[in-house]
Amino acid sequence: MTRSPLSVVIATKDRPDQLAQCLERLRPQLGPDDEIVVVDSASRDDRTAHVALGVGATVLRSEQAGTSLARNLGWRSARHDLVAFIDDDIRVDDGWVDAMARALSDSSSTWVTGWIGLERFGGGARQLNPTMLETEPARLDRKRRGTMGASANFGARRNVLGAVGGFDERFGPGRWTAAAEDVELFDRLLLAGYEGRYEPSIRVFHEQWRTPRAGLALQWRYGKGMGARIARLVRHDRQRTRHEVYDVVWADGLHAAGKCLRVRYEMGALLILTRVLGIMVGFAAWLVRP
Repeated sequence: MTRSPLSVVIATKDRPDQLAQCLERLRPQLGPDDEIVVVDSASRDDRTAHVALGVGATVLRSEQAGTSLARNLGWRSARHDLVAFIDDDIRVDDGWVDAMARALSDSSSTWVTGWIGLERFGGGARQLNPTMLETEPARLDRKRRGTMGASANFGARRNVLGAVGGFDERFGPGRWTAAAEDVELFDRLLLAGYEGRYEPSIRVFHEQWRTPRAGLALQWRYGKGMGARIARLVRHDRQRTRHEVYDVVWADGLHAAGKCLRVRYEMGALLILTRVLGIMVGFAAWLVRP
């Protein structure tokens, strides 16, 4: 059955080997009209363009670092109305391209997220952030509790991204707020009346390559971004803000840290508490920003 063509946007910085593995899984699934747009986010490693051009991708370069900036450059330069996003440390599952294109072609969905599993490489740190492992499709609306997905496996119609301004370039890697650029975008999509859908058939695996020490820094960055995102949300949707604070500070935060301590997983507790502290710092910093 024919389907609409898909543009796949990948932002990358100084990880050409991981990008090559990502593209190796993605490229064979593309149809003749699909495209890959790789955006080099101010890499110092000049192999990035070579890797991307080797599979026929369109290559853009930003001289300013920032994942959200790179993604915005990517979708605005894409040829097609259906745009999908993955990260360079993602491995798409078989059938991912077709599943994403079909989901975005459905008139009931203006944006979609998919299933995210975990692969371990090089002794990476234990996963502590919510992954999308639900087996049933779900509606993503303002009543949704818990995680909605991530930009590592996300798609939207081009006009919808344009209507809300795409990713906020003050959020995400390469900025002080360092994370939460995806959930902040989901907040604005929902506030603008664009409901999404979680589709478990759109499957990817995330490469868990970070060391425990790097994992600690990552939790701090996640926390700062989430705190800034909540500070923005509180001005627009108080009810959802209360739910989000309960979920990220208590259920997935302090309560989860207590469970780690009860089973003597001290590193897990430290990682979670680092994230909670980051949430508080990010929240306060966003409220007093100029």
